Amino acid sequence: MRLAPLAIQLGFLLTSYVLGVATGRQEAVQAAPIPERVPVAGSTPDAPSAAPQGGGADVVRARAPEAPASSHETPAWSSVAARAQSWTVAVRADQSYGAGVAVEKAGFVLTNLHVVDGAKSITVTPFGADAVSADVLDTDRELDLALLRLVQPLPNAAIIGHSKSLGVGDEVMAVGSPRKMYFSVSRGMVSFPNRFLDGVEYIQTDLPINVGNSGGPLVDRDGNVVGIVSFILRDSQGISFALPIDRAVARFGEHLTVEPQRAAPAPARKPAAARRGAAASL
Repeated sequence: MRLAPLAIQLGFLLTSYVLGVATGRQEAVQAAPIPERVPVAGSTPDAPSAAPQGGGADVVRARAPEAPASSHETPAWSSVAARAQSWTVAVRADQSYGAGVAVEKAGFVLTNLHVVDGAKSITVTPFGADAVSADVLDTDRELDLALLRLVQPLPNAAIIGHSKSLGVGDEVMAVGSPRKMYFSVSRGMVSFPNRFLDGVEYIQTDLPINVGNSGGPLVDRDGNVVGIVSFILRDSQGISFALPIDRAVARFGEHLTVEPQRAAPAPARKPAAARRGAAASL
């Protein structure tokens, strides 16, 4: 007869403990801070030269860009890297440094606004060429984009791909200036092709992105530009984001004549509309 009250008391204590643990976990989740975006432009107090000049050691050892492979042949990654480097530029804006994409030979370069915002002096160094002065022609703060106009034509201009053709697991490559290692290449894959953050759609990748990668191109398996590398999440690894090139080109359409090339046939995966419906913010 005495065991029944004891069992009830033990059951009550156990239930209270379980409820307390669950409540504590729920409060911890609710109190967890939203991951902070980290723009990946570099800044240095000593103001060294903007980038390797034409004929420098970094350029001499680079491969010449090759034509894209036929539809029946997958290009070597070395060819993809050479194509991507050929239309990447190093950007220097006062004490800030990053990268950009040569989108038109007439002298137009796309980069992140946070790389050049408020700068008094901007220089752009095309791959294998000398530094050229540039001015900010147009900006979009919401998209963190800036369109630069150079004082002279560019030697190469990017082939604009179609970001809507990307799917989860597709291989991609980025070119930039991580830690002032100009025209450095990193490779990875698409983690989520249309991640919405604050109402803006981004391409989420697992690429190793570092300070100085801001504004550089994200390219597809053929080396065509599909995005502009924008930011990472603080205290995270393998979570980086690029703005789709379609959105960037459309935003500055009044200045640019370039258009994304025709999208390749969709692979055997869920339709893009279904993927967009599943997108969620962090």
